[in-house]
Amino acid sequence: MNNSTEQLFGQGVKRTQGEQSRRYNLLAARLIADLVKNLLGPRGTEKMFIDILGEVTVTKDGATLLRKIDVEHPAAKVLIEASNAVDNEVGDGTTSVVVLAGALVEKAEELLDMGIAPTTIVEGYLTGLQISLESLQNIARRFTNYNREVIQGLATTCLRPKMISHTSFEENMAAKLVVDALYAVTDFANNTVEANNIKIEEKIGNTSDTRLVNGVVIDKTIDNSAMPRSVENARILLVDEELESKRTRTDAEINITSPYQIQSYLDKEIHMTSLKVQRIISSGATVVISQKGINASAQNCLSKAGIISIRRVKENDMLWLKKATSAEVIRDLSSDVILPEYLGYAERVYEKFVGGDKMVFVEGCKNPKAMTILLRAGSKRLLDEYHRSVLDAIAVIRNFIVKPTIVGGGGSAEMLIATNVRKKASSISGREQIVLQKFAAALEEIPLTIARNAGMNTVDTLAQLRSKQKQNSSTSKNKIVRWIGIDAIGRKVAEIYSQRVIEPSIVKEQIIKTAVEVTTLLIRVDDVLMAKPAMYTHTHANGTQHSHAGGEGKHDHHFDRLGKQQRPAHHFY
Repeated sequence: MNNSTEQLFGQGVKRTQGEQSRRYNLLAARLIADLVKNLLGPRGTEKMFIDILGEVTVTKDGATLLRKIDVEHPAAKVLIEASNAVDNEVGDGTTSVVVLAGALVEKAEELLDMGIAPTTIVEGYLTGLQISLESLQNIARRFTNYNREVIQGLATTCLRPKMISHTSFEENMAAKLVVDALYAVTDFANNTVEANNIKIEEKIGNTSDTRLVNGVVIDKTIDNSAMPRSVENARILLVDEELESKRTRTDAEINITSPYQIQSYLDKEIHMTSLKVQRIISSGATVVISQKGINASAQNCLSKAGIISIRRVKENDMLWLKKATSAEVIRDLSSDVILPEYLGYAERVYEKFVGGDKMVFVEGCKNPKAMTILLRAGSKRLLDEYHRSVLDAIAVIRNFIVKPTIVGGGGSAEMLIATNVRKKASSISGREQIVLQKFAAALEEIPLTIARNAGMNTVDTLAQLRSKQKQNSSTSKNKIVRWIGIDAIGRKVAEIYSQRVIEPSIVKEQIIKTAVEVTTLLIRVDDVLMAKPAMYTHTHANGTQHSHAGGEGKHDHHFDRLGKQQRPAHHFY
């Protein structure tokens, strides 16, 4: 850096300009793509990441890995943000978008070596994007959003590459559990499905014991040993009030001048709690679930009446219980009238050992708006990965319910779009034709990466794909489209749609859009200024992200000790 630049920007600022800065940006993006390439497809491999706090993550999900790693280069950060954006928007395709962006970047470097101007490359890529979206719309197949066969195929395709499908499960069992759960909570008439209506509970154990519960599983025990361990045709009361001595939020003092006042105060507290318990017994409830505490005397009274009580249940669990049992949450037992319609219903509430710990099952709810998938696996790391996989499948089905159009998987959709782009390129004169041809070649990187990860020869695979695709000449709506892609399980080029390897078209659309947007952004940048950060941004074990000096080294905060229980529902880093 020359003296005049240093005087302008100050010390510690690095600047790269022109072609050099562009090359660095494209290289950084390509390196990120190379990092996640071998995650793609059913034969892809897993990655292990150990963060600065020593927490280990084993995953096959591109966005999860990229969220974990800390990178300094802004171009790499842009690509990571793109992967996160796709994850937040459609919940799947996070690895595909990075692989496609990496291929577009690589082709852009080749075009720059040929002497083609960056603006021409950007214009060509945007034209390619437009052709791709039109082609996608033409080849997509439309169904009713409640077609169970299609939904099952989407879930199976999504979960096939995941670790959850490589276990002792009966074939497609994981996909069936997700589909059954979604059918129970989805409003097909209004095209709406709320992922948070499906509770995912985890417990270490045998993977084959994973099951769907028609209700809610609570990681709690029944309060008192004298209470029944199971109740049939349970009438459930949800309470958000203390059934014990209240603790003030701030320090409080009680002035007492005689011993009789102490006894009077204690008797009054017991009397108030007793009145609340009597109201519960009179309501006809057979199960009481409280978000707050229940003291020993209240438990004894309830147990004598044959009532089960469960205390200090998490707020999220209370919401799921409300949706599953149709119960109302009572917040003031001293004044609120407990009407019969406020009570929820379940065929059975019982306590059961799961993985060495007791859990409470609220099962057999009528028309439940909340279901529970009880995941079992041999370790916490596997459970976390299974959880992420199930969330991906839920997101894929949600996308189809919102927009019920699908395309073939296994890279077949990309091959069809690439063929259309090449056809359009032949009708365009000038250098943009070459850009479009490279754009088409970049699209082919998706099936080639799946093939490479399956151990197939990429040269032979590409030749077969293009040869069979030529016979598939027209993508007109009046003619049948054959979906030629990679059968990674059979390690061959095949017609993929007949095997029910399918994906929502909205996911493909988002992948292509995001990949092109990121690549064109990186190509446009020709000047990069980087100042050495005084405050380092980093993410902690509980997902808290912030900046401070010394953040690049190993350190601790009070919130690190809170653990994953403090994370919101379905929030994983």
